[in-house]
Amino acid sequence: MPTETSPLVIDSGASDLSSDFALANSKVLTRLLGTTQAALILLFLFGTTYDSRDYSPSEYVIFRDIMVMLLLGFGFLMTFLAKYGLGAVGFTMMVSAIAVQLNIFVELFCRFIYGDGGSDETMFPLPLKVPTFIDGEFSAATLLISYGAVIGRASPVQLVIMALCQSLFYAFNKVVIVLGLLAAEDVGGSMTIHMFGAYFGLAVSYVLGPPKATSASNADPNSVSDVLALIGTTLLWVYWPSFVGATETGVPLNENVCVMHTVLALLGSTGASFYMSQKLCHGKFDPVHIANSTLAGGVAVGSSAR
Repeated sequence: MPTETSPLVIDSGASDLSSDFALANSKVLTRLLGTTQAALILLFLFGTTYDSRDYSPSEYVIFRDIMVMLLLGFGFLMTFLAKYGLGAVGFTMMVSAIAVQLNIFVELFCRFIYGDGGSDETMFPLPLKVPTFIDGEFSAATLLISYGAVIGRASPVQLVIMALCQSLFYAFNKVVIVLGLLAAEDVGGSMTIHMFGAYFGLAVSYVLGPPKATSASNADPNSVSDVLALIGTTLLWVYWPSFVGATETGVPLNENVCVMHTVLALLGSTGASFYMSQKLCHGKFDPVHIANSTLAGGVAVGSSAR
């Protein structure tokens, strides 16, 4: 069972069991991360090239906004477990970096199998451009949603394996099933990102088995973890319109509609969350309700924002 003192930091007061666990994981994690990154370096070296089209500063702004959502928004939102704050923020960065890189090549493969072989999205070597990395961020967001179902239970090795597997399933579900066979409208990722991430996380949680008693006892929040989680919520709230409108930066009218609809949805879910929280909690507000339910509008509007 991973603990706050074993996978991420060296603590002189840690038990022998925690130290043994960290050492055993370190050997496997070193090989797994090293092999994965080495393979990705080779793929970038021989499988990518520079895109010759003009650079759009607006696309980088979108990339930056979404990266803030991933590393700071999701990272701090995951600190709702009082004893796993360091793991929440630290492992969020680790799996995000892996997922962004993996998605570039896995999604290319899925598009090549299912899509138009003559398009820019299926060329090999792949022309790298900012939207390519934005697609990778979408994959990372899906992984972080799944991470919320196993946080505090999955070891770093398991998280890396989870990232490797989910990149493949995410790309296949997005390219072949949702946008391919179903031809669904999902500009903001309600189906391909949020729904898929939630169900994949539940599946991984099921595979890990029921939580141990020690795991359940570490699940309680405190005032500090609640404040940090709410900081993550506010960051996600602010940047969510950029997330939904990310694929429409080339069409100003569509992007404007996506942004307005997302803001309206977030305003509505925020008001409803505060109302229902105090209604259900006899006049008091539950931080868990506020940290999560206020974002429900942004999740729901993704499929219809355009």
